[in-house]
Amino acid sequence: MKGQAASLEAQSSSLWTTGLALFSMFFGAGNLIFPLLIGQSVGENGWYAISGLGITAVLVPFLGLAGMVLFDGDIHRFFGRLGKAPGWTLLLLLQLILGPFGVIPRLVTLMYAMAKPYLFQVSLPVFSVICAAAIFLFSFQRQRLMRLLGGVLTPILLLSLTALLYFGLTEPSALNPVSPTVSNSFFEGLLGGYNTMDLIAAFLFATVVLPHFKKEAISQGRSVLQKILYSSLIAAGLLFLTYVGLATVSAMHGWSLESSIPHEELLAAIATKLLGPRGALLAAMAVITACLTTAMTLSSIFAEYLQKDLLKQKIGVTQALALTLLITTLFANLGFSGIAAFLGPILQICYPGLIVLTLFNILHHFYGVRTVKLPVFATFACSAAFYFIV
Repeated sequence: MKGQAASLEAQSSSLWTTGLALFSMFFGAGNLIFPLLIGQSVGENGWYAISGLGITAVLVPFLGLAGMVLFDGDIHRFFGRLGKAPGWTLLLLLQLILGPFGVIPRLVTLMYAMAKPYLFQVSLPVFSVICAAAIFLFSFQRQRLMRLLGGVLTPILLLSLTALLYFGLTEPSALNPVSPTVSNSFFEGLLGGYNTMDLIAAFLFATVVLPHFKKEAISQGRSVLQKILYSSLIAAGLLFLTYVGLATVSAMHGWSLESSIPHEELLAAIATKLLGPRGALLAAMAVITACLTTAMTLSSIFAEYLQKDLLKQKIGVTQALALTLLITTLFANLGFSGIAAFLGPILQICYPGLIVLTLFNILHHFYGVRTVKLPVFATFACSAAFYFIV
């Protein structure tokens, strides 16, 4: 009996560690900033916006992760159902925008915005070089990445966020009296979920976590899908609760702040309003931890893609990682707003098609549905037409 109890306790601990690691992988710059912006603008209609955000920033990404598991983590086969050339091109685009041309430099700029008051006037170019060096050192050994994420960095992130949310929710304040309509609030949350880019991240994260899931599932006598389901429920629950807290705090305290505050500094401004300088420091800890964990994961994934798929192993993994972070350093100097303006149109056009691809690939696995190209390409075309016309 003692042996069985110890085994169950070990399995539970492993699920929580893996769930926390998944949460930290997904929770980056967009997951912090866009719930705040949504809460700030929708006011009393916050729950409608949060419902939309929950669909595109929680439910859809974990469907993508499950879909990749059903394809045994083979991202080329997953996208290859669109055809060899379209699948390869789409995967390249997603790797670039989630890697050194988009999300990783966005993470660096957000870390800089939060750390700037404590850096003695260190410039963004200098900070980006220091940050790239730190990411390089942390990401060098993939074996230790999951343990570092789930066991060390994520608890720091959760403690920082919990403190911020506690003081934000317990400090009395009125909601923004000017709110958009219910339908506009819902769609603002729905479209805001695109900016987290978590569905795209799910496709790539699966290549990192699936070997870990397989190893643990075998040792615990579970199926891989069962293991990832339980861990995903933990991560999804934490994500949704965090979004609810951030949006609510912003709805209560963010609307009265100056409109000129840059988006990346909104969290620090809210924390400073609530707790003074200590609040800004606490916010900086939360943001830097969240961004660092995601940047480490994305850098490792893109470096492997660059080394194996694009350069056909003509360089080593170490050189690929260094090249990834060099490009990241250059693009980080566009600033947060510049990177956001670059990514916005791509996400609005691509995201609906990626959701359709995920759903039809899941249907293909369970029911043998062969159709995929027509609905996906039609969705891309409709999204592009809607973006450019409207």
